[in-house]
Amino acid sequence: MTKHYVGIDLGGTNLKLGLVSADGRILDQLTTPTEADGGPDHVLERMAQAVHDLVEQAGIEAGDVAAVGVGAPGPVDWKAGVVLFAPNLKGWINIPVRDVLHEKLGAMVNLENDANVAAYGEFRCGAARGAGTIFLLTLGTGIGGGIIIDGRLFRGTSDTGAELGHIVVQHGGRTCGCGRKGCLEAYASATAVVGRFKDAEAAGEPSSLADNDDVTCEDIFVAAAEGDDLAARIAEETAEYLAIGITSIMHVLNPEMVVLTGGMMGAGAAFLDRVRRHVRETVFERAWSGCEIRWSTLGGDAGILGAALAAEAFDRTGRPA
Repeated sequence: MTKHYVGIDLGGTNLKLGLVSADGRILDQLTTPTEADGGPDHVLERMAQAVHDLVEQAGIEAGDVAAVGVGAPGPVDWKAGVVLFAPNLKGWINIPVRDVLHEKLGAMVNLENDANVAAYGEFRCGAARGAGTIFLLTLGTGIGGGIIIDGRLFRGTSDTGAELGHIVVQHGGRTCGCGRKGCLEAYASATAVVGRFKDAEAAGEPSSLADNDDVTCEDIFVAAAEGDDLAARIAEETAEYLAIGITSIMHVLNPEMVVLTGGMMGAGAAFLDRVRRHVRETVFERAWSGCEIRWSTLGGDAGILGAALAAEAFDRTGRPA
C-alpha cells in the first residue's frame, strides 16, 4: 500500500494542509480559516475536519494516511505532543494537540514547532537538500529558528533549543516581544524594521515615506532600492543585525547551509547580498568557506512538507526526525 502523509501548518489566520508522498511530493493541498477566536477545541475540530476534507478532495481513503504532522507556532513539548503556548492563538496554553487529533483521526500524529518543520522541509527537499547540518531563520512578524545537526532535528533538552530569534545582538537594547531586551527579533524582524524606521522618522529624519501612516517592511525595502536615505540605512542596519546573529550561530554549529525564509524574502537578492557581506566580514574564514547562505526554495510550502515528512520519519523509523 502506498503511504501518504498529511502536513498541517497551524497559523493564526489559516490552516494550510498538504497531502505528501513519502518522497516529499505535495499531491494535494487545502487552505481554510483557522477561526482562532473560537478557542482550542474549535480549532482542533477544524483541523480534524480539514484532514477529512483533504483526503476526500484527493480521492483517497482515510486509511491511506499513515501519519499526520503538525507544525505549531510557539514552544511545544514534543514528547508529550502538547502546545505549551501559542501567542497568536486565543487560549492556547498546554493544549494536547497530538492526543486530541489522534483520537479524532485514528492516525499517528506528530507535533513540532513550526520553524523546526520549516527547517526540516528545506533539509529534506528544499534549499538545504543533501546538507547534513543547517539552520533556518524565519523572517516575518517575528524571527523563528530551526536547526538540523547531522541530519536530525535539534530540539534541545526542553524543546527550546532553536529559539534563534532571541539571540542577543544588542545588550540592553530594544524590548522584544518576549519581554527581554536586545533580541535579534527586536532588530531584524519585519515588525522591528518598521518600528526602527518609525522611531527614526519621529526623531526628525526625512523620508519619502513620511506621509505613509501604514508603512510596511516591504515599503521600506522598496524605498531603499529607490534611493531613500533613511530606508537605505534601516535596510543596511537590518542586514548587519541579521549578520551578527548568523555569525554567532555559525561559530557554534559550523553549518553547511543557512536558509532564510518568511515574508522578508521579498527584500530580494540585493538584501541577501548585504547579509552575506556583513557575515563575511565577521565570521571565521574556515566557517565561511564551507557554508552557503541562501533564500528558501520552498517558501510557504516548507511548513507543510516539513510537518508531513517529520511524521513520515517517525512512522518509518519509530524515532523523531
